[in-house]
Amino acid sequence: MAAAREARQNGAAAEAGPDVKRFERPDRRLVFEQGSLEAIKVGGRMIGKGSYGPGWKWSRAAGGGGLPAHVGVVLSGRAKARERAGRETDLLPGDCFHLTTATDLRVVGYRPCEILYVSGVEGLMHKLQRQQ
Repeated sequence: MAAAREARQNGAAAEAGPDVKRFERPDRRLVFEQGSLEAIKVGGRMIGKGSYGPGWKWSRAAGGGGLPAHVGVVLSGRAKARERAGRETDLLPGDCFHLTTATDLRVVGYRPCEILYVSGVEGLMHKLQRQQ
């Protein structure tokens, strides 16, 4: 089983079996102050995992402006989404969410926050990469 997985990861037998990847070996990785964002392409889709330290804030990391629209799941830690109109929403482990461009996000509490992105990760990476 491990040999088959390794062969698929190395490109051999790509059509023969499931496409298996891990975030420990991402296709793309950005490291920035207080965080990182890894992305893998699997099944023809790009998904990502963000890891952010306590106090991290999207608008500070990305140089202002709102988030690109995306869908995600909080894996651990806590975050708070704030709309331009001022309404805030707590995001807790297990919460699935869709955030639009009119939203800022910050990590709250003393623990890091990990988020799995199921769509929109390309836009997040592009905006963060422009600030590096």
